[in-house]
Amino acid sequence: MSENFTLDSIILPDIKIFQPKNGFRFTTDSILLAGFVKDTTYKKVIEIGAGTGIISVLLAKFFKIEKIYAVEIQKESYELLCKTIEVNNLQEIIIPVNIDVKEFKPRENVDMIISNPPYRKGDTGYTSNSEQKKLARFTFSLTIEDIFKFSKSYLKTGGYLYLSFIADRLSDLFQYTRSYSIEPKRLKILYPEINKKGRLAFMEYRKGAGAEMTIEPPLFHKINGVETEQFLQHIDPQWWLNKRR
Repeated sequence: MSENFTLDSIILPDIKIFQPKNGFRFTTDSILLAGFVKDTTYKKVIEIGAGTGIISVLLAKFFKIEKIYAVEIQKESYELLCKTIEVNNLQEIIIPVNIDVKEFKPRENVDMIISNPPYRKGDTGYTSNSEQKKLARFTFSLTIEDIFKFSKSYLKTGGYLYLSFIADRLSDLFQYTRSYSIEPKRLKILYPEINKKGRLAFMEYRKGAGAEMTIEPPLFHKINGVETEQFLQHIDPQWWLNKRR
């Protein structure tokens, strides 16, 4: 693979992520999703669409997790994922898997599944010419129902599913819950400004849980053009260190 990539630090200087220079690069969405994860014990985890590893690495660094299967279909991203795992010395925890999740059959059920899935349907809006960007941000290879099907099969009863999704399509995140016995438990919405519509929804589900759900206070990125303390804490090293279990 040609060295057409960057190596960037996130949260702490010793947490490094390889990224393509011109392909899909992670945004704060991934950091916010990892930060949304409930502070509890997760022994085994699967990340669907791991990209180059930002969410898996944050989970491995700040939670006591025994094993994370980081599933990534795109070959170039998978190669950088492997480099990310190595540079962070997480080979004993994170297992990279280069496969379509619809074909992935883990030998054990897990405590948590997490995904920052495609934001737009493949037939709507602008589509990039880059195959990597298409696979990272559009439902050419993965649908929300695929995630629920997989989670029903491989999530332990009582296990957690975490998703982030564009707020305009929030209804998609409720469409399959009852049919796959995975109930929504928490919802937080990210707003770009105090007077703007919601941009991104973060959802927590539990397999086999009851029907009650908590709607958390809104998260505002900016107020009057200034980034909020509430938003900035999610990239503050001390906030993450306080989460460390």
